[in-house]
Amino acid sequence: MGFGTAQVRAGTDRVELRPGEKLTVGLGVTADDADELTGAQAFVWTNYGNGDPRVFTAVPMHPVRPRDAHQVAFEATLPPAGLGTVIATAYVEIGGVRHWAQDHAPPREHNLHNRLVFRVHDRSVEGLFVRQVPIDKANARSGSTDISTIDDMVTEGSGFYNVDLLSFDGVGCVWLQVPYRLDLWDGLDAVDDAGSDYASTDWFSIDPELSLAARMVPGWDLDRQRDLANAAMRRLVDRAHERGMKVLLEIAPNHVGHNFIFRDNFDENGDDVRRRDYRQMVVDDAQLAQVEQRLNGPMDERVKEYAEWMLPQMYAGHFPDGHYNPFGAASVDETYSPDWYGTWLDVKHLNHGGHPGERIWYPRTRQNELVLAYIGRVMAWAATELGADGFRIDHALGMPYLFFEQTLPWVEMKVRQRRGPQASLLLIPEDHDRKDYSARVGDVIQSKGYEQLLDAFTHQNLEGIWGFYDSPHLTAEFAGTGNHDEVRGSEFFAGDLLAYGNAVITMQLMGGPMTMLAGDEFGEGQKLRFKSRGGIPTLWQLRQNTLPGANTELAFWVARGGKLRTSHPALGTADRERLRWREAANPGRLLAFARAAGNPDVAPLLCFNNLDRHDWLTGTAELGDFARAWLDRQPDAHLQVRDLLGLDPLRPLWRQPLTAKELLTTGLHVGLQPYQIQVLELTRVAA
Repeated sequence: MGFGTAQVRAGTDRVELRPGEKLTVGLGVTADDADELTGAQAFVWTNYGNGDPRVFTAVPMHPVRPRDAHQVAFEATLPPAGLGTVIATAYVEIGGVRHWAQDHAPPREHNLHNRLVFRVHDRSVEGLFVRQVPIDKANARSGSTDISTIDDMVTEGSGFYNVDLLSFDGVGCVWLQVPYRLDLWDGLDAVDDAGSDYASTDWFSIDPELSLAARMVPGWDLDRQRDLANAAMRRLVDRAHERGMKVLLEIAPNHVGHNFIFRDNFDENGDDVRRRDYRQMVVDDAQLAQVEQRLNGPMDERVKEYAEWMLPQMYAGHFPDGHYNPFGAASVDETYSPDWYGTWLDVKHLNHGGHPGERIWYPRTRQNELVLAYIGRVMAWAATELGADGFRIDHALGMPYLFFEQTLPWVEMKVRQRRGPQASLLLIPEDHDRKDYSARVGDVIQSKGYEQLLDAFTHQNLEGIWGFYDSPHLTAEFAGTGNHDEVRGSEFFAGDLLAYGNAVITMQLMGGPMTMLAGDEFGEGQKLRFKSRGGIPTLWQLRQNTLPGANTELAFWVARGGKLRTSHPALGTADRERLRWREAANPGRLLAFARAAGNPDVAPLLCFNNLDRHDWLTGTAELGDFARAWLDRQPDAHLQVRDLLGLDPLRPLWRQPLTAKELLTTGLHVGLQPYQIQVLELTRVAA
């Protein structure tokens, strides 16, 4: 059998479907004897269009003429798509017996043989401009043992790295590096005095150290600390929403820190979070009795807060031969740190059914399923009670497929129940290994492909830049300037802030999702010391008003680019067109492209970039299909042009207007200083 669709992204076999579009799928079948297929009926088996992702239905297919070597073929067109993650396969029924398409095809990685796994996302994802912010460092003094707080992020006034500054920069989405409670483990290296943000010790509590009010509460009062810290986070999220920004919370669902304080939510539609209540986590009454015996036993009361002591089966264990045991650890001594992607001694592997070191990505026990359901409740609570708009999912490689295909869609369902049927989450998996799969179940991948783009800018490699944006694989990832544990983007340019700024602003203008780490807009060069206390040098200089002029000017222009990106309709998607040169002094150093809004009444933007760092360059560019379509509708219109990224974006650049007909004939002549970028907008003027 063969099952699939022609509606795929060019250069891939990944389904590409936008909200409101219909999906047509086909099934081809061949038997040893064609007569065996007489009277066969075919069905799509899918959760497409179902409000609950756990509910699959059989959708009848109708016979069609085979377009390949199969003996019979069937087709079905599904209703207009809504937002979310979809699974679809098919079967034929002959004489009351179902023959599944997946059972009659060669195996394929990620179980994708004769199975469609795809995500329908809002087009606004294509215009995402994200700033990653480590709350504890954004306003802390660099080189100190201090940390900053959520309160700093909502404080009004200049100098603070706060929500208002992000809004000024045109940031459309703030990614908060893991903000959950973090109690330091005593096995840390001395230099890691802050602990890893990814070693969370309470998923239902924001870190009380990030809240000034929560810092005033004694350590034994876990619930009061939680209430105050969570309220501070809700204020931050609300402030961001008021400024038109989305908020991503970061979580590492593969693991938790040592001494994980167990809480669980008993209200799927609200906030009924309780400590030490494991009733939703146990496989049977006997396991619950074991937990209750430990809770009522002579252990230290503080230890009774910790999940690895009370329910070790929640954590992955090993069989005697050293292989992963999906039934979980039998005691706290059998819990272990993940060891297949480096050694992370400060965290423990949860028993969710995934183990990439052994290529295991399907849950095999009831305990695995319960852990996945628990992670789902954690994330649904963060979205509905804290107001998160989505999640950056650390170490997605460690998670089983079911997490992406069922757990996260369930979380999204709970969000829709709260916010309305058109609501969706932003899902950003971090993945460097199985990116083809993550591109099917996430909205954007956070990975390292952007380094190829920065390298192309560094070497003024025009074709390398286009190679990134023309790749259906690389553009499934963020463009950008770095991440918390990677080299800063400015370091690619050996101190040339003009070249770095040129690259950043070009990425802003080219479209597609983009991310920057706090401080990148100021040309920060120090790699984030995310396990250590203390702040980010350039952000502390900003706070002290001692930032060098060159870095301040860089931030000004990056903010100009960011504001333009998030405000102009032509820059809100990934639609772009490469413009060709009729003649140019050095076409290998002149980047030219057009951006269109998808609205025929909105003039496309014509963008030009001199990648050269020494010479003034000129050229005459073809207008391209976007601009020609707009001009053809008004051939006699008189037009002027202005540079939206210029010092005076309202100033007309031509000595006198030109008609659309003249422009179509002559093309567009530009002259650019070294490093200069122009964003030209044609406007109608009176005749």
